[in-house]
Amino acid sequence: MSLPSIEALDHQWRGLVFPAEHRNPVPQQRYNLVVIGAGPAGLVAAIAAAGLGARVALVERHAMGGDCLNTGCVPSKTLLAAASAGLDFGAAMQRVHATRTAIAHHDSVDRYTRAGVDVFLGEASFDDAHTVSVGGLRLRGRRFLIATGARAVLPPVPGLREAAPLTHESIFELREQPARLAILGAGPIGCELAQAFARLGTRVELIESQPRVLPAEDAAASLLVQRALERDGVVLQLGARVVAVTGGAAPQLRLEGGASIEADQLLVAAGRQRNVEGLGLERAGVRYDLRDGVRVDERLRSSRRHIFAAGDVCSAQPFTHVADAHARIVVRNALFAGRARADRLVIPWCTYTRPELARVGASQTQLAADGVAFDTLRCEFADLDRGRTDGDAEGFAEVHVARGGDRILGATIVGRDAGELLAPLVLLMTAGLGLGSLGALVLPYPTRSEYLRRLADAWNRKRLTPRTASILGWWLRTRR
Repeated sequence: MSLPSIEALDHQWRGLVFPAEHRNPVPQQRYNLVVIGAGPAGLVAAIAAAGLGARVALVERHAMGGDCLNTGCVPSKTLLAAASAGLDFGAAMQRVHATRTAIAHHDSVDRYTRAGVDVFLGEASFDDAHTVSVGGLRLRGRRFLIATGARAVLPPVPGLREAAPLTHESIFELREQPARLAILGAGPIGCELAQAFARLGTRVELIESQPRVLPAEDAAASLLVQRALERDGVVLQLGARVVAVTGGAAPQLRLEGGASIEADQLLVAAGRQRNVEGLGLERAGVRYDLRDGVRVDERLRSSRRHIFAAGDVCSAQPFTHVADAHARIVVRNALFAGRARADRLVIPWCTYTRPELARVGASQTQLAADGVAFDTLRCEFADLDRGRTDGDAEGFAEVHVARGGDRILGATIVGRDAGELLAPLVLLMTAGLGLGSLGALVLPYPTRSEYLRRLADAWNRKRLTPRTASILGWWLRTRR
């Protein structure tokens, strides 16, 4: 069955997340919680609070669902999957828009209105510490949540802004496949989109000022992703710095040293900026800055204790799942005077290239730089029988534990479904359990999850010191 056209899909999507016929409701006298921003943090907080019986107002200026639904996680992962499935560019983009539209029902104005949330579409701005205005209406509240997220930012390269480059916020609106795509920045967004477009047949040049892709990750892990990008035909320009952009509709990037890159489209994936402007935060007495966003304490309270912030507008970790976790903390703390803390969260993340790269906790590089004593245990997926049976043995799992113990300090997995395989280690760290707690674990054979047993066995072998081995040997000899 063929999908509707992209135009028809987008009409339906827009009708769900920012319907033209929507009329803002008459504000209630006072809300228990006023939420500004309907991205992941705002949506979770609003519907959870309303479900508990609170009077909730939710304000959104662009589209319900925020970056994750509209321009981030959902379209990018769909494009990666479509490219890996061998679809052509047109079919892949059609699937992107169809998937976004299907998921948009979950984040729609209608769903939240039915859940008891008063949804206001428009620009929000504080009049004072207890009042927000939107579209000429004034919303008074006991508690407020700023969840306005962040946006793509262009680095200060001469000529870059004039070239009107794409960002992750606009690239999914392409209707024609570029023959040549230059991407500035080899972080997660740059790597994911580079691989997707390369697999769709575009010539991709990925430019990064650092000597390798994904420079925030340990070298052994990022180099596996780097080799995969090269196999897919991505041309890597590493340790390269763009000093100027010329050419208008057909941009030409001049690199330091004199080399240049010509492209049909330029994508910038080199940074984000918090959305704090225009909110009237000064009038509310909320401290913020353009680099770090709204300043919050461990309970996500701003400098005005009844005004909270969550997600990308305040977090050093710009992930949808962090925004979700923040929202749950805010609901507990704002409505019930709770003491939940964001600084105790165990936060994993994943780059969804093929292979995936997933991590939780500290990297080996970070631990060494901080002078932390640790041991590293590693399992190569090539050593697992499932890797052999599937002919997909690329990658490894690596866990760092405190020296002399089994407390997990961090872990990295590179390989197929790395994000899924990381979950048990995240659970152990969240529950405060060590690697040794896996000793009695029984897993189905053959699976990739057997890496957990391999790591637990390796840790047990490390505990077998020469003295312990001597005692065990004596004990067994006495039992003959």
